[in-house]
Amino acid sequence: MHRIFSGYEGAAPDERSQHGLLLVFYSFSVLLETVFSYINYMHGLQLLSLVQIISVVVLVPWLVTGLQQRWLPYPREVLLSCIFIVLGMLIVDGGIGNTGIYWAQMFPFAAFMLMGIRLGWHWSGAFIIFYATLLLLHGLQVIDFTYDHDTLNYAPSMFFVFTLTAYLFQRQQERRQFDLNRVNLSLKESEQKLTEAKEDLENIVQLRTIQLQQINEKLSREVDEKIEAIQQHELAEMKYQHAQKMDALGTLVGGIAHDFNNMLSGISANLYLLQRKVEAPDLKKRIDKIGDLTMHAAEMIRQLMTFARKDDVDLKVFNLGLFIKEAYKLAKISIPADIRCECQFPQEDQMIRGEATQIQQILMNLMNNARDALKGVDAPFISVSLTPSRVDESIIINQQEILPGNYTILSVQDNGCGMSESEVSHIFEPFYTTKAVGAGTGLGLSMVYGAVHSHGGYIDVVSYPGSGTRFSIYFPIVDGQEGMHLKSSVVEQGHQETILLVDDDESLLEANEQLLIELGYQVMTAKNGFQAVEVYRNKIDSIDLILMDVVMPVLGGHAAAEQIRKINPEVKVLFVTGYDKTHESTCEMVSEWEIVLNKPLAVDELSRAIREKLS
Repeated sequence: MHRIFSGYEGAAPDERSQHGLLLVFYSFSVLLETVFSYINYMHGLQLLSLVQIISVVVLVPWLVTGLQQRWLPYPREVLLSCIFIVLGMLIVDGGIGNTGIYWAQMFPFAAFMLMGIRLGWHWSGAFIIFYATLLLLHGLQVIDFTYDHDTLNYAPSMFFVFTLTAYLFQRQQERRQFDLNRVNLSLKESEQKLTEAKEDLENIVQLRTIQLQQINEKLSREVDEKIEAIQQHELAEMKYQHAQKMDALGTLVGGIAHDFNNMLSGISANLYLLQRKVEAPDLKKRIDKIGDLTMHAAEMIRQLMTFARKDDVDLKVFNLGLFIKEAYKLAKISIPADIRCECQFPQEDQMIRGEATQIQQILMNLMNNARDALKGVDAPFISVSLTPSRVDESIIINQQEILPGNYTILSVQDNGCGMSESEVSHIFEPFYTTKAVGAGTGLGLSMVYGAVHSHGGYIDVVSYPGSGTRFSIYFPIVDGQEGMHLKSSVVEQGHQETILLVDDDESLLEANEQLLIELGYQVMTAKNGFQAVEVYRNKIDSIDLILMDVVMPVLGGHAAAEQIRKINPEVKVLFVTGYDKTHESTCEMVSEWEIVLNKPLAVDELSRAIREKLS
């Protein structure tokens, strides 16, 4: 009963939530009463017409202020009062064709829609009392209605049905509003949790503001610091957004790299076995060439992972000044003869820590982009330069903070079509391209971006539509005395130790089995982690080392190793994976202290890793 007469708590309408509905009611009321006052007057219903005109005069000020969104007090009550009086007068007067008593049936709808369930009952009750009073006075022959007998008998029932219908309609509306309020409350609670960090920042800013108000003489410096903080925040946000985009590309490349690494690992193992069987020098030379191409393919996959920011780069110290001259000659081959190419390289050494293949690809990508931008340009030219520079204090370039230090700047400039600011803001996004459909993949500059950042460098872009573009890449200069340690390429033979080899790829399992036998080991095999556990449980005394893939069906490598360690805590395990070491499949399954080898492995690296683990 409480819900019937009181409605849903917090769901009843008010002036603020009903601004639009009030404007509709007021507008229609003024319009209809104005029209019908004239019609009633013409039909000789002067008193009813006068009441309607008075009602219009009363409603107009509220309508005007409502249109200005500053309602006069009690707009709902005033409107309902006017409707009450006009409909009451209609009942008494009868209206045109004695239809006044039927027009009165609409009052409950107006009452419930404007006032809600609880107050709607009050207004409807008041109208019912008024209605009943009129019927009583008619029965006492104090007033005389012009309605026929059936109309007077059925009108109360009709009014009751309309009242109940209006109540049910409004109850459904308030129930829906009640549910929406609960959803909004839940959303606000969730939003509150998400904005805790923001509130902490606002508290810090507020505290800083109070300090600024207390120390007027430091106002200028504090304002500068606040502007710098905002710039840093925007820079961090842009870096985060770009990192997310590059992470998506990295996930795609990581999955492809896994399959390629598995295939290359099998090729590498079979080549080594074939090399040991072949005696002819010419065939040995060709097999060596295939092996070099296999490792070069593996290196290309690692480069893809690096460009996607998903793998570490093997950086070495070398003279960029000497290397860039040769790289420029190679990149210039793809430039048409009608494009004038200029280069300017310093004579002094420019020692950096980097990866030569990546820098070669950076230069080729930038020069190819410059070439494509020069189509249809008169007197086209491309300028490539390498310039030493010193940054004495941090500077912000293209939302990047360049730290103080010595740099060598590789610049590629053209006088081509250029780009707008909007295009420049997207050029490092994967698959974004300004070229025609089919003319570019949209990956070139995203690869450049990843490679530059893997070198600890920065990239600056200046471009003007119709004037050209200049890419400037900052590479940190290092001490030229820094060197690198070379690893031995000697293949270390085994001493008939037994290795349990586990891999779900049957062709790779067979190839690596033969390879290990050739290296001087006895080999047992398993196709998944579950088989590996069973084999080890049955041959625990014979197995000296387990060489196991990380990601496998049925039971993964790490889970299998955990079960085997319950059998023998001292077991020796080497993990192998086709993913890079930072891939989520590897990070989640293998602990940091485990040794993880990446496919494809050179035979000498695999042999050394096995010997080191066994010793």
